[in-house]
Amino acid sequence: MRTRIDPNVPKKPVQRGPFLCGGRRPTPPTTRIVYLGNHVSVWAWPSRGGLIVLECATALDIDFLGLDPLNLSKRRDRDQNAEDLFCQQLLRLGAKWFDSRKRYGFFAGLSEEDDRCMNDLLEGIEEPLTLMERRWVSVGIPSGGGLWVAEYDTPLPLVEERQNLEPSDSAKVLLARTMEEKSEILRRMGAKFYESVKDYDGSACLKAWEEKHEGEFGPLVETEY
Repeated sequence: MRTRIDPNVPKKPVQRGPFLCGGRRPTPPTTRIVYLGNHVSVWAWPSRGGLIVLECATALDIDFLGLDPLNLSKRRDRDQNAEDLFCQQLLRLGAKWFDSRKRYGFFAGLSEEDDRCMNDLLEGIEEPLTLMERRWVSVGIPSGGGLWVAEYDTPLPLVEERQNLEPSDSAKVLLARTMEEKSEILRRMGAKFYESVKDYDGSACLKAWEEKHEGEFGPLVETEY
C-alpha cells in the first residue's frame, strides 16, 4: 500500500545537503564541520557507532562546544575517547544520533525533497523517520542550572504530531546572544523545563549516551577513522 503524503503540510525550503540517497556526494568518516549554504552542521562519531549530527549550529552552540569560530576544524578528533566526550556535549544541545551515515543521508534527502529518497520511502526500501529523527529540537542551558527543551514535529513526510508542529517563528532562537536569552525564547515558545538531564523524558537524544546501545532499526553502524 502506498503511503499518502498530506499536501496541506507546508514544505521546507530546499537546501543542498552533504549527501543524498543513492550515495551521491559522500562525506569522509572524519568530517566534523559541514557547510550547507548559509547553515553549519556539526558531526561527531561515537565509538558505539552511528553518526551524531547537530544541524543549523549557532554561535552559542559553537561556544558551548569549546570550538573556535575563526578556526573551525573540518576533521573529527583522532583520539576516540576525546571524540566520545565531544559526542556527549553535542547530544546535550539536542543533536540527533543516526544509525549510520547512510541513514542520515536518507534523512537529509527527505529534508531536501529528493525524489529518490521519497521513492525509497514510498516503496518501503527505507523505514519511515522515527519521532527522534523527525522532530525539531532546541535546548537552552541557563547559567543558573537546569535546561529548557522545545520539541516539535516537522513538515517532513508522514507527519505524526499534527497538533505539535514546529512554530512558524522558531528561527527566532537563532537571534539569542546568550544561553539565558535562548532559554527565555524557548520558554515563551512552550519549552519544558527540567532540573537536570536525568529528568528529561522527551523523544530527543539528550540522554542517549547513557541509554542508547542500539540504533533505531538495528545495530549502530561503526565507522573506522
